[in-house]
Amino acid sequence: MHFQDPGRIKVFLKDAQKKNVLRIFKEVLVLWTTKKEVPLYYFKHLYKNGIENYRDYLSPGEVRTIHGSPNLHKSEYTSILHNKLNFALYCERNAIRTPELVGHNFGGSFFADKERWQISQTGALAAYFERLFASSGSDSIFIRPLALNGGQGCFRLDRSTYKEALARTGRNIFSGDHIFTETSQQHNAIDAIYAKSINTLRILTYFDGEKAEILSSFIRIGAGGSIVDNGSSGGLFVGIDDPTGILKRTGYRDMKFGGGEFTKHPDTGFVFEGFQIPLFREACELVLKAARHIPNGFIGWDVAITPEGPTLIEGNEDPHLFMSDVTYGGLLANPGMQKVMAAVTAP
Repeated sequence: MHFQDPGRIKVFLKDAQKKNVLRIFKEVLVLWTTKKEVPLYYFKHLYKNGIENYRDYLSPGEVRTIHGSPNLHKSEYTSILHNKLNFALYCERNAIRTPELVGHNFGGSFFADKERWQISQTGALAAYFERLFASSGSDSIFIRPLALNGGQGCFRLDRSTYKEALARTGRNIFSGDHIFTETSQQHNAIDAIYAKSINTLRILTYFDGEKAEILSSFIRIGAGGSIVDNGSSGGLFVGIDDPTGILKRTGYRDMKFGGGEFTKHPDTGFVFEGFQIPLFREACELVLKAARHIPNGFIGWDVAITPEGPTLIEGNEDPHLFMSDVTYGGLLANPGMQKVMAAVTAP
């Protein structure tokens, strides 16, 4: 929690579910002593009544240790994950299901079907995308920056309105590097929760050099009209009971966007508890296959559930662990995460 952010401070002060002041003081002191850092993260979630195992949650220092550990991460593998073009091509080569890559650009250089075009005007850009729509047969194309996370810079072009959209936003494409993929069609059961975004599963894996295993999972759900599901963009996150694939009772929203706990979606009224994620077992099998092909020690995978089966959107070597921590209920109590922490400290 950043105390220079008045919005987050206001959420904390107004939260009727917080513990009493004496208990908060005691728990902060315990964390400060045991974690060897000022536990400002306590005020993002751990201050709430009902959280008894507050010491089982990751501190920022522990998260940095995981993300920076050479025992878990190798640049040869993370380079595949970090660059979305590398990732798409690698998955295609190894028959790992992912949205079909239809084109990409490096600034004003645009590529598709083994051809290259130098484009600087929106009219020519519209002609390029007209070609992509025709060759792919897709009704929409999703555009993602090669190296940004959290849904930053992502947007969708629809066949029916892409020319108007490019007239408004085409210059943003020229100024960066992007991949263009077919937009995944969401399973109608997931659509019922919130249909304006592709609501992806975030599944954490650990690979010890021989065996890959799943640590935890949750679903990210868009809200408020957003076409992206990321918690960093105002979306909700709801824990999944492993290995059943059934949603837990409560969803959460980051304090940056007002915080709060939800038993149903604020836009659609969809009740979370008891919902069975379709094709969850197949989604787990997909990420385990991917983890064996990209044997980084620790990865957060984003998986979309489509009518044809799960598809891998991306893998993250440095996933934002706050949401996984909250939805699991304290990752340090997770046996798999205990293996991760042992690997981090191994000589």
